[in-house]
Amino acid sequence: MALLGTRKSSLRQRGIARRDKLLAAAETLLQSREMDAISLGDVALQAKVPKGSAYHFYLNIVDVYASLVALYDKELQAIMTAPIRSAVGAWSEVVEILLDRAGEFYLRKPSARQLLIGPKTLPELKMRDRQNDVVIGRIFEDQVANFFVLPVVPNRSEVFFRSVEIADLMFCLSMIGHGLITEEMTQEAKRGAVAYLGSYFPAKLPRKKRG
Repeated sequence: MALLGTRKSSLRQRGIARRDKLLAAAETLLQSREMDAISLGDVALQAKVPKGSAYHFYLNIVDVYASLVALYDKELQAIMTAPIRSAVGAWSEVVEILLDRAGEFYLRKPSARQLLIGPKTLPELKMRDRQNDVVIGRIFEDQVANFFVLPVVPNRSEVFFRSVEIADLMFCLSMIGHGLITEEMTQEAKRGAVAYLGSYFPAKLPRKKRG
């Protein structure tokens, strides 16, 4: 029984390693090719994994992309959740810092740009990412609340989610027009998100007392 358990564990680890190789290969291909020009066979070839084995892990290329989106969503959440160390004078500055982080993430991740905000983003992938935007909206809310006392607003978390969607739209427009996130469109993302939130919150909020 112990031998059988060891063999199963070894097979499981080998499977995880192959799955990771396929995801890494897909990410590499997305840096130089359009997402609709990549097949699961291309990914298997890049990863040096038998094609039949690739289909054991993923149904098709969209399934691979969905797994990458899940990884990017977690990475972006971690980036947004990281403490803000710089001094901030207004809640709008917190939002701007977080959107700068998002812009930097997309700048160094061409594969994430394609899958999340590119003009060829698949509807099913966008729907998955939209659920992540709900989480990102709550992170925005929490980060602002770390510094300032937020007023009671009906559906406040929904308001922050919508502000994230407004910024997301600006990033998408930047991809359509330029193929990357420009500084100008990052500023537009900040302007749109802050203006929307500003229709709910005054420009100056009471600072939260820190222990």
